[in-house]
Amino acid sequence: MGFQSMSHADIYAGISKISINPIPHGLSVQLGGYGERQGKPALGTHDETYAKVLALKNESNEYLFLVTVDICHLPWSLVEHSVKKASLPYVTTDNIIMMASHTHAGLEGMSLDERNIIQNPNIGIFDEKVLDFVSTQIAKAIQDSIKNLSPVTFASGRVETKGLNRNRRNSELPTDPYLSILRFDKEDKPWVIFVNFTAHETIMTPKEMYLSAGYPGIIQRTVETFIPDTVCMFSNGAEGDVAPFGYHGDSAWEAMENYGLTLSKIVIDLIGQMKPEPITNFKHHVLWKELPPTQVAPDFVKIAGDEYNVSEEMASAMVRQLFPQKAPFHILMINDSTIITFPGEPITEIGMAVKQQLIKKGIKTPIVTSLTNDLIGYILTEKEYHLSGYEVTASFYGPKLGDVVLNTAFELIEKIK
Repeated sequence: MGFQSMSHADIYAGISKISINPIPHGLSVQLGGYGERQGKPALGTHDETYAKVLALKNESNEYLFLVTVDICHLPWSLVEHSVKKASLPYVTTDNIIMMASHTHAGLEGMSLDERNIIQNPNIGIFDEKVLDFVSTQIAKAIQDSIKNLSPVTFASGRVETKGLNRNRRNSELPTDPYLSILRFDKEDKPWVIFVNFTAHETIMTPKEMYLSAGYPGIIQRTVETFIPDTVCMFSNGAEGDVAPFGYHGDSAWEAMENYGLTLSKIVIDLIGQMKPEPITNFKHHVLWKELPPTQVAPDFVKIAGDEYNVSEEMASAMVRQLFPQKAPFHILMINDSTIITFPGEPITEIGMAVKQQLIKKGIKTPIVTSLTNDLIGYILTEKEYHLSGYEVTASFYGPKLGDVVLNTAFELIEKIK
């Protein structure tokens, strides 16, 4: 499958949000992010988790749906089931961009993945009931998002943060300090705020056993509280080698809240500086890319075998079963901002290379969002792959994956200019 496109200006937008928390509905929940939890069920809910859907429609009645989900990662089956249940002729798997926040106390993505027949609690056990519940909720939100379509104006911006993230593979390596915002206004008031920032949600440790949206949830709730009648969405950047930094607190919960509030202040300050204008440039493309053959990283068992309780033999079978041979990459341009999506976890070097290429093309707000529309694992440069380490053990397509992904992103950038 090749390019699909949406273009034209005169954009209408609609927004909706819905809980994706299965616990009040009597379902057991596995938490994602750590094999050490061994699939043990969450003890309850610390804070609510949501899916939020931004519908965008042009005057030619073409649609695009941006969906942010408070979850560790999301598999292709969640995209497919949500689209099917939405049951609308203009909702397809090519015009929906579903993004996981990467909270490490949210739903385990593998519990929603129909490909997961491994029956290994350390990576998560597939739960058909939870997949059915979450996909039904997202489908409802998609349907609701088109009920309030309205003309919108738009602004984007970014700000460099200080000391709030770090490169966890090597402290000498750079990280992406930028926090970016897309702002959609209705009737001259902020309506939808899309936030992009780069950091794992590893403030939450394996010991936290309550469902939580993590620091992205704090950002979203705070913005929605202090700016009335808004819906705030969150996507993570090229966080493959990026850890949060500068947080403090007497517990992981307190540290997570303090970190989220620090970022919230930056978001709210930046929103106040924005001046929305009409949307005069709007383009979307999706490119399905064939990936290199799957393979297990050389040091997988030595580095991650214990955490995931996986032998070398089991790892080979698992990688063949769980990870796709092709995946979708999207590009969305709105005025002088552009989003590039990755169906995995790219490291900083790859994310920054994409942003720099966008800046060369005249883009003022370049955004990279990870963990979109499936999971292909960590995405590293060939040099970083050969250096080994934890991220490499969860990179499942060999040393050339980074080159393939970068070339795909550059191909998409050329398509919109």
